[in-house]
Amino acid sequence: MITDGLITDMEQTVDYIVKCSELPVSIVIVGVGNADFERMQILDNDDGKLKDSKGKKPSRDCVQFVEFNKCKKDINTLRKNVLMEIPNQIEK
Repeated sequence: MITDGLITDMEQTVDYIVKCSELPVSIVIVGVGNADFERMQILDNDDGKLKDSKGKKPSRDCVQFVEFNKCKKDINTLRKNVLMEIPNQIEK
C-alpha cells in the first residue's frame, strides 16, 4: 500500500488489521511525501499496543511501515526495510 499519511477512518482501518491478523496476509505500507506518518507507525504495531474498537489485539504483527524519504537514496535499504518483517509474519 502506498500512502501520503492521511487516514480518515483510523478505527475501521485498525479493525480490519486486527481481522487480517488471523489470515495469511502481510500488509506493507510505504509512506511517501512529507506528511506526518505517526498514524502509520501506530498501524505498524511494533510496540504491541494496537487494539480494535472492541479492545481485541491482533494475533500477530502483520503490518510493516516504511517511510520512503528515509530510504529513497538507497534502494537496497528500502527493499530491506519493506521486507524486514515478512519472514516472521509467515512463520507465525
